[in-house]
Amino acid sequence: MEIITLYLISLRNEEHYKLHLDFTKLVAQYTPAALGIELKYPAYLAAFDLETQALNVVQGSVLTDELFVSDSERDNTFRGLAGTFKSALNHFNPETRAAASRLTLLLDTYGNLAAKPYDQETAAIIKLVSDLEGAYAADVATLAIAGWAAELKTRNNAFDSLKNMRYDENTAKPQQNLKEARQNTDTAYRAIVKRINALIEVNGDTAYAGFVAALNERIENFQRILAQRQGRNAKANESDDNSGGEAESKK
Repeated sequence: MEIITLYLISLRNEEHYKLHLDFTKLVAQYTPAALGIELKYPAYLAAFDLETQALNVVQGSVLTDELFVSDSERDNTFRGLAGTFKSALNHFNPETRAAASRLTLLLDTYGNLAAKPYDQETAAIIKLVSDLEGAYAADVATLAIAGWAAELKTRNNAFDSLKNMRYDENTAKPQQNLKEARQNTDTAYRAIVKRINALIEVNGDTAYAGFVAALNERIENFQRILAQRQGRNAKANESDDNSGGEAESKK
């Protein structure tokens, strides 16, 4: 019997944290002294505490909620603009209907911008507004919707500025970032695993069987998660190869 290996670097941040949180609970249950790790465990706890702090910083970005609100505002503006096109298709004036038809066809080429990932939506709105202010300016004037186009541009610029602020916020974080904190936690964890596995080889597994079985059960669960994710990614890559496109997750 021994503690099995897990490719820790492949775990997502929350998964990584949960595995180590479970590990600390198991150690507390069986006690560091009984496991023979009382000299190594304090260094591990210190590393895991730093990881916890770093994860809290990443998850607690003050701009995350603001980004969501700003994105919702530009989405609503886009939907309002699209709604004016649709409404004008039934206008009594044939010139207005024709302009609305051309603008609707233009919008169809962009698809539902509100459903696109953040950066894709930003780029698409920039191009759409450019079209509305340029090649389709006459149709925009016919429908008297220049205000909608201007508002969409304003909302999109506001979102883009906020997104860049978050990039700056992330860049300005302390040197002890989450990636480094995870690496330090893993180094301390592997030292403990190596120690316990060596003690099992020397002393037998009787004193460690319960702890190792419980920990391995959790590790195997994460192994299944990683295997399933790898399978999904392989299918997605195969789909991309067949379609010639690149899949991107939603916001």
